[in-house]
Amino acid sequence: MRELESAKVFGARRTSFGAYARTYDAVRPEWPSKTVAWMLGSPTTATVCRAVDLGAGTGKGSRAIAALGHEVIAVEPSDGMRETLRLSLESIPAKVARRITTLPGGAEDIPVENGSVDAVTVFQAWHWFDAKAAAAECARVLRQGGWLSMGWHHRSEDVAWSLELSDIVERRENLPDEHDAPKVGPEFEPFETELFTYGIRQSVEDLVLLASTWSYVAIHPERDRVLADVRALGRRVADADGMVEIPMTTRCYRLRRG
Repeated sequence: MRELESAKVFGARRTSFGAYARTYDAVRPEWPSKTVAWMLGSPTTATVCRAVDLGAGTGKGSRAIAALGHEVIAVEPSDGMRETLRLSLESIPAKVARRITTLPGGAEDIPVENGSVDAVTVFQAWHWFDAKAAAAECARVLRQGGWLSMGWHHRSEDVAWSLELSDIVERRENLPDEHDAPKVGPEFEPFETELFTYGIRQSVEDLVLLASTWSYVAIHPERDRVLADVRALGRRVADADGMVEIPMTTRCYRLRRG
């Protein structure tokens, strides 16, 4: 991705999320438990994992990990995102919130000890990292046999209106191919991949808010016009209840630490 855009644009997109942290948390898709369990290495129900969630953002992935009974260290560089994560813990069961520790930091310098975690998860964020440095850091903090996993949500363009939405925001949804796992170091075994499908149901206004959190929309020079066009499309395709059904696909990869 970085080869296709200037360093200036890439940097602007990467840092665009903090200003919309609460909106991001409210409208971005959740991570289903089945997907999260696979990313953790499919542990048995009796196994408690200790995971690092890199680029944790507002904690959508971190909360999903903790809800499954696991401990998670949420590592996130943005103050705004971490604050939204912290506030979100007040609205979930206390026993789940206690399983989440939040730390400032980045994927290239993970603030945990060597060989101290069972899994490193990256939800919708690996493409923002320096992949070589991040992979080396993940290998450092993982125990032998632990898992590095990454996943990306994508809006399916199998329905005509979703393809039209892509045209409005000037960005096609390019689902990674099953052979496109990010390159990592020799410390890891060959990757496994899985594809998950599901749907989300949102109001027209939440669809507009969702689009506003996409980095390429957030920095678009005609952002207001783009969002107005998204609203018009949403109103046209909404059902009788004023809701829009959005088909989603999630591509995940996992690699075992040798």
